Amino acid sequence: MLADDTSITMKSHKNTQLQWELNAVMTQINEWFQDNLITLNLNKTYLIQFSNKSTNNHDIQIESEKTNIALINEIKFLELVIDYKLSWRRHIDYIIPKLNSACYCMRAIKHYVLQNTLKIIYYSYFHSIMTYGLIFWGSSTESIRIFRLQKKIIRIMKGCKSKQTCRELFYESGTFLLPTQYIFTLLIVINKNKKTIHNKLRGS
Repeated sequence: MLADDTSITMKSHKNTQLQWELNAVMTQINEWFQDNLITLNLNKTYLIQFSNKSTNNHDIQIESEKTNIALINEIKFLELVIDYKLSWRRHIDYIIPKLNSACYCMRAIKHYVLQNTLKIIYYSYFHSIMTYGLIFWGSSTESIRIFRLQKKIIRIMKGCKSKQTCRELFYESGTFLLPTQYIFTLLIVINKNKKTIHNKLRGS
């Protein structure tokens, strides 16, 4: 739950069981909303059914107050575009124009400010967009498209040609390559949750 948005996550190996449980939960939610004088906006209520790449089980029907909940293939949630296959292709499609705009801005101002200022702009504009939700989509094969844009903006920032190798440029600017940033992000999460992970491993 975040602000006025409520999300419910459920899982089951059988669609029939999942449908029954979801409908039961929707009934409970409606009762709670009514008891607390809250109205559920059915025009903004959606169902997305996640499945692996080899299946396509989109046949669940959920009702709320005799109205079918719309079944969708993707949704924007907290600025992450999530599709039912968790491929992250649509999310990367969504952020690429923003990163292209950052590259354009970097090219427009690079002759007028110092490198330290360009680095601040990189982190506040490009890097903040690139790393948002990285822990979720960083392992996607689509992430190579973001990595190419990262190399592009580093070349622009350092005033280098489009085909020049970037390894030294990243080192000089003190910036992680996208794959390295992804690994670093994972390590931070693991470190923060090491007790939970340890207990789960012991339990298994």
